[in-house]
Amino acid sequence: MMTLAAEKRDPEVKAKKLRREGYTTGVLYGREMKENVALKYAEKDALSFIKKAKEGAQTMLDIAGEKVDALVKNIDYDPLSKKILALDFQALVAGEVVSATVPVTFVNEEVVQGVFEPEITEIHYKADPAHLLDPIEIDLAKLPQGTKTLYVKDLKLEEKGVTVVTTADSQLFHLGEYAKVEEDTEEEAPATK
Repeated sequence: MMTLAAEKRDPEVKAKKLRREGYTTGVLYGREMKENVALKYAEKDALSFIKKAKEGAQTMLDIAGEKVDALVKNIDYDPLSKKILALDFQALVAGEVVSATVPVTFVNEEVVQGVFEPEITEIHYKADPAHLLDPIEIDLAKLPQGTKTLYVKDLKLEEKGVTVVTTADSQLFHLGEYAKVEEDTEEEAPATK
């Protein structure tokens, strides 16, 4: 589980000012918290963090030495500069079901016969904190010979204690066939002058 260092911030200080000072802002909220906590993170730490953790990832927030188990709920980007504007978290409570997202990645694409077409890059689900999923990596080399498609239901995620929100019949990937090029069998007539 990843850890992100955070500091409490004065909500009266504008986020724009903090961004100019090299911080990314955010908030921590949760059902059992008395009030939301306004946070700030060093921009370089936030950038490093989101390279590995996406929305729906479980993480540990270190707020001035206090550890909080949390779920990444929202990452807000500036559409032009692609800078992180906000990074929000939900505090996790044992036994409380939360909505989460798990990323899906594919490895060994070079071993498949045909055109590999990924369809889904994340799966939405609900679970209590004890059953949050790690990122799903599908090794295409380990699939049975002749597999042309794989569905969300084929992952059997319900057996891991989660309720899948993404449609069970959604395709994770599809293997298409290469287009065949027909060769001309007729001989070309000699060019006339």
